[in-house]
Amino acid sequence: MKTDLQLSHLEVIPGQEGRVSIEVRNTAEVIDGITAIVDGINPDWIRLERPLISLFPDAIDQLELVLDIPTSCPAGDYLVIVRIVSTIDADRQSVHDFWLTVTPVPALAVSLNPQIVNGGATASLTATVTNTGNTNSAVTVEALDPTREIDCESDPANLLLPQGDEAVVDVLLRGRRPWFGDPVVRTIDVTARVDDLEVASRATFRQRAKIPRGLLTALILAGIVLLWALIFLLVISELRRTEPPAKAIGTGFVDGPDNIPITRVAATVEGVVTARTTGNGVPRITVDAQRVDAEGNLISVGSAATDDDGRFAIKSLIPGTYKLRFTADGFTEIWYPAAGDASTAEEIRLAPRETRDDLDVEIAGRNTGILAGQIAVPPDAVGTVLTVETTQVVDRPDGTTGGASTIPPVTTTDGSFELTGLPTPATYTITVTGPGFETQQFEQTLDGGQQTVLNTVQLSAAAGSISGAVVDGDFQLLGGVTVTARSGDLAFTSVTPTADAVGRYEFVGLPTPRTYSLTFEFPGFDPTTISVALDAGGNLADRNVFMIGGNGTITGTAVSDGSPVGGADVTVLGEGVAASTTTLTTTGQGGGPGSFTVEGLPVPGNYTVSISGRGYQTETRGAFLIGAAPQNLGTVTLLADTAVVRGTVAAAGGGGLGEATITLSNGTDRQRVTTSATNPAGTYSFAGVPTGSYTLTFERDGFADKVVLIQAIAGSDLARDVTLEPAP
Repeated sequence: MKTDLQLSHLEVIPGQEGRVSIEVRNTAEVIDGITAIVDGINPDWIRLERPLISLFPDAIDQLELVLDIPTSCPAGDYLVIVRIVSTIDADRQSVHDFWLTVTPVPALAVSLNPQIVNGGATASLTATVTNTGNTNSAVTVEALDPTREIDCESDPANLLLPQGDEAVVDVLLRGRRPWFGDPVVRTIDVTARVDDLEVASRATFRQRAKIPRGLLTALILAGIVLLWALIFLLVISELRRTEPPAKAIGTGFVDGPDNIPITRVAATVEGVVTARTTGNGVPRITVDAQRVDAEGNLISVGSAATDDDGRFAIKSLIPGTYKLRFTADGFTEIWYPAAGDASTAEEIRLAPRETRDDLDVEIAGRNTGILAGQIAVPPDAVGTVLTVETTQVVDRPDGTTGGASTIPPVTTTDGSFELTGLPTPATYTITVTGPGFETQQFEQTLDGGQQTVLNTVQLSAAAGSISGAVVDGDFQLLGGVTVTARSGDLAFTSVTPTADAVGRYEFVGLPTPRTYSLTFEFPGFDPTTISVALDAGGNLADRNVFMIGGNGTITGTAVSDGSPVGGADVTVLGEGVAASTTTLTTTGQGGGPGSFTVEGLPVPGNYTVSISGRGYQTETRGAFLIGAAPQNLGTVTLLADTAVVRGTVAAAGGGGLGEATITLSNGTDRQRVTTSATNPAGTYSFAGVPTGSYTLTFERDGFADKVVLIQAIAGSDLARDVTLEPAP
């Protein structure tokens, strides 16, 4: 064949298709099949647009190579060697090479931890920068508050990241904090740059005030209480300066003690405060006992706070009529038993030394609660639809706990979520799910009307799997193959079964997302490596692998004139390989008479098979073994190494002439004599005539002698008819 490759250099951008065209001309005299074998580059990255082209003699066609270079291929120059091979005769081949330049394509990914950070004048977070491109990159990292209220510092600010590596950058935040009020929300943009490429990620800095709103409110309330205390003390002091009024007492009263100790007549109120949402006791609820005087006014005379289980007790109450008020931050004020104000509250009458222990109430949060937060996902999974579900945890009468759905689930693609309208107080189970990720679940308790920002939820990818089969060149399943899956420092090993699921391999529970390199090793076969990109939670099946190698077998049958030839010598020669056998003379385990089998031939390999035998010419066949399955050469016809000379002797003007003497001679050392037959009349034959030039001399009484010159060729059947003239 004749081939032509005009290309000497090809530049390809990873992720884009490259093409190489090679012109092929069939210079043989038979129809030929042409294919190509490519070395110097991962075979998974290159394919033939037509794996095999068929060419008539002197026909021309194009063999198209398509290069699919992945984005993970390191940038650089690769020497690609293309071997154009005939599938009919492996000796017909040609080799070309060209330089393949893979263009550098920088790519970065930035993730922040945490994405929501709380602090005062200072705070910090970390940025993980990953080089996802195909070349080493000099990366600049900077952080910026668009309002310039916060000074942001990246340490280190400059990185040299090899391909596939990652580095952690500390981001330090400093800024004046407000004096009063709620936390101020700052937006921090962290940007990584390499050349013209810029990748950014955003974090939130919640900067607390020096005096938060709650503390400020407490100080104001304390001031108000102090002011009232001063007023009360002034009034008491003024009253003490006034002479007490004179009292007139009748003389007919029975004498008795001037004072009665309060402990002898004190009453007690007890009860339990439970949450309307859960039925559980609510701690830290203030219970205020207010006595109703003769004019119907309410006077606060005692108070208590509920314990962890919601129980309260107010003791040392003098006998009388009372109303109970229940209050706490975030809860709706309630008067016993379920009134919204004092006017509709139930009066509680206490006799001396009476204990009322049945004063239970239910309380509800003033407002519904809010849960907000941020979900962090791996950089290559940004944009994935995530689902956040909320379930309220409730106690069952049998002592077990369960959950009840309270609000519809919410979805997010940027990781931020907010769950509103949550009845409080209550404990909630938050469940985060997403395709390809492990389910994350945790609990959060909300007090009455509480609004809570959760810590960043780190969502990790679910485990993945890779499975497939290993076959040889003849697509036969291979058992006992050692398969190793590697990704960074991770390594997993498996061996394909030799029984049941022969040749199958499977890796389960693989961390994702990752790119794995799978190496297949088997004695007698060339090691084979493939690269597999496993997405988050991905499960790749049918990643079948073709291994070249093993031991092949050549079979065939030798015949001559349609009859099997036993005892013929069979020789198989290849690169560094020589094997021999003989054809069978009788039917045996290897086949019938004339058959042969040669085993243990390394594959792939190009072999020459020669068959020779006494009295026969040597026949040669070519065999190209790709796999270990037997290759049958079919029937090989052996030609005799001598010729047959035959013919008919006839009389002029008459029929066949028997009893004529025919002499075969080469003029030197070889001479054979025979006589023509009488039936059928005039026929003669010489068998086993070696190759060479001979004379045939025809003699018979009454006829003139005749000499004929012939050329005998091994394996030929030479016919020479002659006519004898009468003697003069």
